[in-house]
Amino acid sequence: MKQYVVTLAALAVLSGCSDAAPVAEPVQPKSAAGSLVMVGGALSSSNAVVYQRFISLAGDKAAKIAVIPAASGQPVKYFKQFISDMVRYGVAPERVTLMPVALSDDKSTPDQDESTWRDNAMKQALADDLSSYTAVWFLGGDQLNITAALRKDDIDTPLLTAIHALYQRGGVIGGTSAGAAIMSEVMIAAGDSWGALTQGLTDSYNGMQDQENGPLMLSRGLGFFSHGIIDQHFDRKARFGRLIVATELNKARFPLGFGIDEDSALVFDAASKKLEAIGNGAVTLVDVSQAQKIENSQGYQINNVRLSILQGGDIFDLTTRQFEPQPDKLATVGSEYLNIAKPVVSGVFSRNTRLKDMLTFDLVDNKGASEVVSYLMQGEGIGFTLRFSQDEQTQGYWQYLDGLKDNGSAYNVKLSITPSRFSVTELAP
Repeated sequence: MKQYVVTLAALAVLSGCSDAAPVAEPVQPKSAAGSLVMVGGALSSSNAVVYQRFISLAGDKAAKIAVIPAASGQPVKYFKQFISDMVRYGVAPERVTLMPVALSDDKSTPDQDESTWRDNAMKQALADDLSSYTAVWFLGGDQLNITAALRKDDIDTPLLTAIHALYQRGGVIGGTSAGAAIMSEVMIAAGDSWGALTQGLTDSYNGMQDQENGPLMLSRGLGFFSHGIIDQHFDRKARFGRLIVATELNKARFPLGFGIDEDSALVFDAASKKLEAIGNGAVTLVDVSQAQKIENSQGYQINNVRLSILQGGDIFDLTTRQFEPQPDKLATVGSEYLNIAKPVVSGVFSRNTRLKDMLTFDLVDNKGASEVVSYLMQGEGIGFTLRFSQDEQTQGYWQYLDGLKDNGSAYNVKLSITPSRFSVTELAP
């Protein structure tokens, strides 16, 4: 706690720095030498593999980490939690600093109004201070708060320019939830899969509730990751429908989408252009480069979307577009474990309700089925048939982890989405 007080005292000095003119042109990360650690949200304090990877990339004991809390409604409270996690994994507390950039007042600090920090990213002294840091971490919350704080009138602030410079010189940028969503150039700001498929795009935003429901809202992210669109809280919130819509709309520039599960991370090395999935969940790769969007007056239809499930150290090489399974995994295609002709994959009574489990268990590790079919509907009326299938391009891998926990992978599963009409009749006895 004493160190935290010292940190706040230092920030009080920074908050008085003079304003500087914004940089006219944003710095592009094409020549970046650093790394990104993009976490899908709900990162548990016990998730050693993710925290240790971030700390290692930041320089271990030499790490100097700047925390940007702009997304959060309680920026100081959640900074305290993050610094506690850093100390748990061996980082000295004085190596972690709260950057005074926020839009919301933190009710846990009655003597400080953090909303007065909303324009601090414009202050050149704060940006200059970042030159001595090896890492930046973005807290979770509302991703639109981050972009609003770090970009003014669609122009990069000095602090955002300094973060890009840190990345280019070999530093690491990490973030969880909203802190992952801002990494791509096209940012998913709101909406769910049902809303994206049935209502399309919106430019209206009414707060965090819109992130859980309604049409798709796209905005401009911070552009650290220039190889696709990032989504988060992915499998638990069933966001793969909205990521498909987002990537198809941006197919010419960003045909790849990356959905990161909670308590999991997608790690990107800018020098090698390789991505690695680590943590307790999976990363779903959505590829619409060969997909065909079908004009259908009845609803959203698309064929030949390709899905891949990466987890437990699997790697995807963006240069070669090749999948590299974790070396201890065994191929499943040709030596499948299951032999179930029509696996039940719809609803809460299904055996594998999560997307990653459905594809890795019921499809690529099941010689009895070449496809599995699921449905998205709200009772009567128009909904969608989701047909997942495997062909000669599809591969699967599997291994046991500690405690005989399954760790499966699937590569190049084929998906079609077709509008369908449903009629439900409850049968009386």
